Amino acid sequence: MNESDLHRAIEAAKSLRLEIARMCCGDEQLLADTFEGETTLDAEIRAAVLLIEEDEIFVTGIKAREAELKNRRLRFEKRIEATRGLIEQALTLANWQNLEMDIGTVVLGKAAPRLAIDDESAIPTQFWKRNDPTLDKAGLTKVLRERQKALDNLFAAKIPPEARALEIEKLNAEMPAILGVHMETDGVTLTIRRA
Repeated sequence: MNESDLHRAIEAAKSLRLEIARMCCGDEQLLADTFEGETTLDAEIRAAVLLIEEDEIFVTGIKAREAELKNRRLRFEKRIEATRGLIEQALTLANWQNLEMDIGTVVLGKAAPRLAIDDESAIPTQFWKRNDPTLDKAGLTKVLRERQKALDNLFAAKIPPEARALEIEKLNAEMPAILGVHMETDGVTLTIRRA
């Protein structure tokens, strides 16, 4: 490695450490554990890959925990509803209208009309809540790649310009351009293969 390459590697290592330090948001222990004594670019990159691995473990664990907590919340909500029903039933059987206790008072009263679902599929769409829309990036990518491939094939074909223009017009009718997106063809991608 010549002096110029060595200088670039050192600058890249410094830059990598500085940017990851900014991402650690003041978590000095995480930063120290990640880069303890590292000085070369390959050591800095190794430490950064280990940081990615650790973050991926956290993301996986948090997603699993979120699903578990959602299921627990739903179970507790059902249990609350069932327990309220049991208390109502007990008060009705005992013919009690209320019960005063040290923790509060329970009162049995006439219920307000409640919604009961007979057939969800018959309910008009205006009463349905839609989840926050999420962008189908895979679908967009597929369509954009197919369109680009078709355009590349048209430009590679040995046909007169008039015929090509007609084919492009036909392609635009069948597979119109999608506003707001494009395919980036420059840049690099990083692949990490775990040992």
